[in-house]
Amino acid sequence: MNLIKDLEASTPREYIITGVVNAIYGQEFNSKEHLRQAQHLFQLVGASASECDTIPGRQCMASCFFLLRQFDDTLIYLKSIRNFFAGDDDFNWNYGIACCNAGEYKEAEEALLLVQKESYRNEYCYNSWLTRAFIMNGKPSMAWEIYINMEG
Repeated sequence: MNLIKDLEASTPREYIITGVVNAIYGQEFNSKEHLRQAQHLFQLVGASASECDTIPGRQCMASCFFLLRQFDDTLIYLKSIRNFFAGDDDFNWNYGIACCNAGEYKEAEEALLLVQKESYRNEYCYNSWLTRAFIMNGKPSMAWEIYINMEG
């Protein structure tokens, strides 16, 4: 948290940076307070009149709802900006997870399969979500293949 300890956010970009740092810290150290602070900062930016119809503003609202585990609301915002992030692994990762959580498994599978970074594709979390999407889409053999590859 030393990264932002002296930062007095005054612009949307500074609020976003502070929100991201709080979200990372909160997830890394299981700090509900930092996650609440991140959610609040994302909502502050995303709901503001100057940012609500911008890509960063919509990303902030998606992040806010993601942290609140309100995935149907998350998808409203992510779907509105998806065309701007066609080849972005981070976007496709988060979009895929949000789709899985909202029960949109076909869309989740498609998004997760777009992720190209090997480091992401090797993560247990990624493989677990993709496996779930495969199973829910009636593709158990593809899910089994992931399981076998994880064991090896």
